[in-house]
Amino acid sequence: MDPLSGRSHYPQPEGPLRGHHTINPRRRLAPLLKPPNLIPLPNPLPASLNRTESFTSTHSLSVHVVPAAFPRAWGPTDRIVIPTPDSFPAGKEGKAQRVQWMKDTAERILWEKSEAEKVFPDLKAGIQVTEEGIWDAVLRIRRNTPAPKGTGITLMTLHPIGFHKELWEPALKHLIELTERPGSPINIDEIWAIDAVNHGDSALVNGVHIPKLPDRSDYGRDLANLLIHHLPEGRDAFGKDLPRVLARVPESLAAARIANGFTDRYVVAIGHSLGGDGTVMCGINYPRLFSAIVPVETTIFPPVNNRTEKKVKMIVAALSRRSSWPSREEAKKAFLRAPLFQAFDPAVLDAYVAHGLYDDPVTGEVRLKCPPACEGSEYTEVRTMMEAYELLPTLDPAVELRWMLGGRDDASMLVGGRHISQAVVWRRPENASNVMIPGAGHLCVQEKPREFAEDMALFLTHKFSTLMTTSSPSAGTTNIRNSVSVQMHAHARL
Repeated sequence: MDPLSGRSHYPQPEGPLRGHHTINPRRRLAPLLKPPNLIPLPNPLPASLNRTESFTSTHSLSVHVVPAAFPRAWGPTDRIVIPTPDSFPAGKEGKAQRVQWMKDTAERILWEKSEAEKVFPDLKAGIQVTEEGIWDAVLRIRRNTPAPKGTGITLMTLHPIGFHKELWEPALKHLIELTERPGSPINIDEIWAIDAVNHGDSALVNGVHIPKLPDRSDYGRDLANLLIHHLPEGRDAFGKDLPRVLARVPESLAAARIANGFTDRYVVAIGHSLGGDGTVMCGINYPRLFSAIVPVETTIFPPVNNRTEKKVKMIVAALSRRSSWPSREEAKKAFLRAPLFQAFDPAVLDAYVAHGLYDDPVTGEVRLKCPPACEGSEYTEVRTMMEAYELLPTLDPAVELRWMLGGRDDASMLVGGRHISQAVVWRRPENASNVMIPGAGHLCVQEKPREFAEDMALFLTHKFSTLMTTSSPSAGTTNIRNSVSVQMHAHARL
């Protein structure tokens, strides 16, 4: 049992997995440059980006936009345009043609992705680097008054494939309520939830400029870019409203953050699945930014042989997904017929219906903010997950790791089984612990938001109730670095 929560966890394995070859991982993420120009924002902005409201009795919510990390990974510059069903002949022949189109498209983009990862790609793949910057939509939840406990806790969240920043809200609401109870030794000053550039409100803003084939490491770079170049200093942000478009901080401050971290924030990054993979890569490359990282049901796994057949099926399934409905009511009825959504907490499903769809002014229907082409393209990626696995031992042991996993056996199937999950969470054993959320699968945040929040509250209290007495996050980090050997011993039992 995990001593912190009393829930099940993976004990440390007797030894590492063996027989895996190196994939020669990229040793550094691509640099974060100021884009020479940015695509224009829509005028007016989508209504969902003007959202400003009370979140709890102590916290308020707003939505902002920030330049995404630049440059993006190179890739093809054309787009995936999915033909409508009536583009094919009626009957079985048309259905077979549509299925074949999906399969051919999946195989094509997998080939394009493999070429994009080469030093010298085939010219027929049309691989290029885009020269315009695009945008991230970010949700901010901030305490109405600065936390009285001293330097603030700042949470950063990154979502899974096909979802969006608002699906964190039910879990975050529970978490805030727990940390605002009388006698709580900690408070949360800010929470930032980032939409990937091809998901949610980011997808609405970026439109035709969305990269055809994403690189999962770029989501981690988006996190780094927000933290290093656009997150305001605490004195300018805590308890205050911020402009819709976040400005770039001075380069001297950005450099200081990379070298020494924050002077007025304890930053904890929480990344789920796709978001967890990017978050871990960000932490490996920019460890001083973080007090802790909470990878949630990541899809990090050791190097594997070609899985083209399985990936084709996953891409075809995504491309075939229905993406529009006459109304939100009809969409919700359709979602509830799917086992995936049936397992969701009702509040999370309501958030998906409210914020994962937008009103199409042309057709009058509601459409997914994450189009099937964007979801399908995400399944072309495997390199970043294997790189994260290989590089995990290099993550600074001063950055505490708290792995969260689904408690059901099927939660580990995406990475190859429980023995793989166990190896991943102990890949960097220093200052690390893990816990399983009872009854949850891979989508544990969506299925069990209250239980997830309970464990997060326990972990944050464990992590920060004593550190709050130090003079600054950088001082706290120094104390951690000076006592790593003590923490290694303590957490070896977790």
